[in-house]
Amino acid sequence: MHITKHVLAVFLLLLTATICQAKKVVERPYFIGANNHRIEIERVTIDKRATLLDVKIYQFRGEVGIDQRASITANGTSYAYMGSTQLPKGKFVKIPECGYIAATLRFKPMPESTQEFDFREVPDNSGWNVYGVRLDGKRPETDIPANLRQQTFPSASELPAPELKTGKTTVNVKLLGYKPEYKTTVSIDMDNWFSPRRSPADCDIIGDDGTCRVTANSIVPTLCSINVNNRNTIPFVAVPGDTTTVYIDLTALTMSATHLFANDATLRHFVWFEGKYADIDTGLQGIKNTLTMFGNGFYDDICGMTPLQYRDYIDRRYNSLLSAIDSNDSLSASTRKIAKVSLDMTYASAMLGYKSNLSFAPMLTDRRGVKRADMTVDTLAYFKELESLPILHSNDMLYYDDIASFSAGFYRRYTTDDPLLDDIAVGKRLSRTFNHKRPLSEQQTMAANDSIGNAEVRKLLFAENQRFVDLQSADDNAIAEAKREAATSSVYSIMEIPADMKAGQILPTIAEKYKGKKILVDMWNTWCVPCRNAMTAIKPLKAELTDVVYVYIADESSPVAKWNEMIKSINGTHIRITSEQATAMMGQYDYNGIPAYFIIDETGKIVYKKTGFPGVDELRKHLLQ
Repeated sequence: MHITKHVLAVFLLLLTATICQAKKVVERPYFIGANNHRIEIERVTIDKRATLLDVKIYQFRGEVGIDQRASITANGTSYAYMGSTQLPKGKFVKIPECGYIAATLRFKPMPESTQEFDFREVPDNSGWNVYGVRLDGKRPETDIPANLRQQTFPSASELPAPELKTGKTTVNVKLLGYKPEYKTTVSIDMDNWFSPRRSPADCDIIGDDGTCRVTANSIVPTLCSINVNNRNTIPFVAVPGDTTTVYIDLTALTMSATHLFANDATLRHFVWFEGKYADIDTGLQGIKNTLTMFGNGFYDDICGMTPLQYRDYIDRRYNSLLSAIDSNDSLSASTRKIAKVSLDMTYASAMLGYKSNLSFAPMLTDRRGVKRADMTVDTLAYFKELESLPILHSNDMLYYDDIASFSAGFYRRYTTDDPLLDDIAVGKRLSRTFNHKRPLSEQQTMAANDSIGNAEVRKLLFAENQRFVDLQSADDNAIAEAKREAATSSVYSIMEIPADMKAGQILPTIAEKYKGKKILVDMWNTWCVPCRNAMTAIKPLKAELTDVVYVYIADESSPVAKWNEMIKSINGTHIRITSEQATAMMGQYDYNGIPAYFIIDETGKIVYKKTGFPGVDELRKHLLQ
């Protein structure tokens, strides 16, 4: 008996050792690229039964789910998704207050010898994807040209004076290690005083070789930025008549933006500049988190504060950021100057905008139940410190990228009495038409000539106006061509809605056209990733319910060329509406985002409405009722 127990114990030890050897675990795996910043793979476990991905999905609010067609691919072989306890197939789970959900995703087992794999949520690359996940523990290295690795600046550049000189500024971006399937987005924000506001979804075109080029109207040296994947911000100085070239190590930048690798010192150098002011731009990278008061955590910090608490917080935050700039001995005088201008002006904006910042904080942080504080203050005492802020009485304020908005508001009373600022304010008010991608009217053009005294300010306004004249002409031609193509298509059609139609008449007009049929209306835009993912998910439903009319409504924020390209593969009726109509519809039908869905029955009555993708099963249920 003693011998039997001994033998059994040895057998169990050998069995345990065998099982342990059969399991491969990789913590915090490096990766090469990603098309999003939502999902992060924290651990990979491979054994004979399954491959497990321990992930965290970060999202501000709402619900998330993993598409049941998700897979991992290695060495040309695809391994199917088997499900997750935390994110069941076909279900959407609400994001907790912590801002992320942790889950273990199970896939068919890969060989333990696998060194690298891709995670794809949707086969056509439209979902959340992570590419080149490394299982060998080695950090992927991008091929950086030797001249960049050995880059030096023999002498410090002098920042050009803030003197008005209207011209063009060009930025060339080169993404090193780029592949088109990464679905990388780049937004080069070179806003001049009269540029229209850009949404986070406004992206510039990247070539297949990873290059992106933007030329913009400018009038004075200004702090601008490049934004990659709506998360990674790279500041630089744009100067009229100058060209800046930026090289970005896409792999290092993408990994450094994750929670997993944010503190990895080996990933901090991912950008290089070439141009007359490359040394200033390079210096800004080390202090980019000190350039604005409105950095990470700002609205979380102020949510629920009283105005006096807010003012004390702003003062502490400002002094802390200012100290970080002043104590950085590696900065050149020019880099320090532009950094302090940006910080000082955002400090003034934060102070003067206390009421709106405190009011919007609960909404922006998804803490809507926070009680709003009494906003009544003694403005003379509250803003007294601003009277002695040097930047508000200096020509250097023209370096500030948002000086036009600053001048056009009530903030103007706290600045130097300067006719130039009055001219900027007039131009800013006239340029609001650009927000709707429309040029100035004849009356607005006459007002600009009559009311703006500074010739360079007028020149900038009219240069920006000409851009929208050209864009409108190109869009009109593109839409006309799209209608001609749709007229001969058996897959899709285009229905025209007049620009002056009231928002409340749009859905009734659609219902009348297709009276006697069930209609699914999908509110979407080309830049909306959840919209596109949902469209992919409901393809089988559309094949099943062929008696339903599928109507897709997008607005002017969808670029015409991109919209025309995408609708060719989206079976249904397509409609473009104006931005004003889109905003009015949200108010009329009480929905606050896209995708949004309406089901209209055979009599023309709206019988179902939902903001956010409800899932295929729910849509099918309501369409069949």
